[in-house]
Amino acid sequence: MTTRFSLAELAEMMHTQVDVIRLAVDTLAAEGKLTAESFVFGDRNWRIAPTDIKRIQDWIEARKAAGVLAEQAPRRRVLKKQIVRLPDA
Repeated sequence: MTTRFSLAELAEMMHTQVDVIRLAVDTLAAEGKLTAESFVFGDRNWRIAPTDIKRIQDWIEARKAAGVLAEQAPRRRVLKKQIVRLPDA
C-alpha cells in the first residue's frame, strides 16, 4: 500500500501554506499532470502520492521565481478575552 500525504502534511514538509499547496495541486490536476495515485475525496480533500511531490514542489518554485506567487507570512490569530459581569441581584 502506497503512503499518501494530505495537503497539510505537504505544507508542513515544504514549509509553505496549505493554500499554496492546494493551488498547485488543483492546477496540476486540471492540467492532467498528476498521477492516478493522487486523488481527491470528499469535497476538497486530497491524498497526494510521493511521486507527485516533486512536481508540486517544482510548480511552486517556478511560480515563486516568476513572481506570480507571492507567499505571505501567516497571520497570528489574536483573541481577546471579554469578561461579562453579572449584575448583583
